[in-house]
Amino acid sequence: MRGSQWALTALKAEQAWKTSKGAGVTVAVIGSGVDASHPDLTGRVVKGADLGDGSTVDGTHDQGPQDRQGGTHAAGIIAATGRNYQGDGVHGLAPDARVLPLRVYRNDSPAPTATAKAVRYAADHGARVIDVTVGFTKPSDALRSAVEYALGRGAVIVTGAGDNGRTGDEVTYPAAYPGVVAVAATDKKGAIWPNSHHGEHVTLTAPGVDILATAPGGDYWTGSGTQYAASWVAATAALLRAEHPRWTGDQVVRKLTGAASGKSSSGQDPRHGFGAVAPAAALADRTAPSPTPSASAVPAADPTADARDSIADRPENPAAYVTLLAVGAGLIVLAAIAWFLIRRSASPFNPFDPSGDD
Repeated sequence: MRGSQWALTALKAEQAWKTSKGAGVTVAVIGSGVDASHPDLTGRVVKGADLGDGSTVDGTHDQGPQDRQGGTHAAGIIAATGRNYQGDGVHGLAPDARVLPLRVYRNDSPAPTATAKAVRYAADHGARVIDVTVGFTKPSDALRSAVEYALGRGAVIVTGAGDNGRTGDEVTYPAAYPGVVAVAATDKKGAIWPNSHHGEHVTLTAPGVDILATAPGGDYWTGSGTQYAASWVAATAALLRAEHPRWTGDQVVRKLTGAASGKSSSGQDPRHGFGAVAPAAALADRTAPSPTPSASAVPAADPTADARDSIADRPENPAAYVTLLAVGAGLIVLAAIAWFLIRRSASPFNPFDPSGDD
């Protein structure tokens, strides 16, 4: 089956694997659940949670509609080992990564409140990358807050940009939320899939047409969509996190966008974002991007957060900035009085640019 996985060739997977296969990184897959019994996923899926209707208990069964991309497909793109058929099964881009399945379906449809809970659950249970395989046309305060929370804890959140490019091109969520890596789909020639959403929040492109992936029941499925594309980017983020475990989520995203190929002259455009994800190039350039404060990484930490997460992964406290600014301003005034007697500092300084809710 490796010969049918054109995306691995396009992404130069063999070259990337010389550096990283995602070992030690947990990728949360939020959607319909993951069939952990699939031969190509054996040993790669840990117990998660069913935050939807509870029909799968721990998320290790895929109970979603089979006519759309689901958790088992995403898990295969990310971490399939290819062990089926005596080593001729499907391979994921980060075959040594772990998958944390989180199911959010209720009555065959994903629920935004369950998705919000899943994002928080993922951030609190060691997921360094979160692949959200569902999307919604209406914004949700709970989902937005969960996204901000997870970003503040250092997670990289990836999702499809949307499959409505031919039907109104309506914005979807969480793709449109700040800090989320929204991925458009491309075909074998690198052209944008006609159904792929385009807009200012598109971050990257990745293979998303005729993608062969694992499917429930030990089966395989070939499909198209931006969620398929997003899973390749999530896997690439896992490769980077394994190779650079001390990098922040912001640094990982900046490396993904900085190493992308096929950039437009403007740097980012509504169809291609910053360009096509390039795993091998991102791994080859070992220069650490300078960490910068993220506008989406400012919510207060959940008091139920897993204690094993380090303080460096927690969101910064805006009150600390206010205190530092006040002290700094006072020192400036005192120094000005001491040196110039009559001069005063009158220019406020804002070290970060917070973004509020819509």
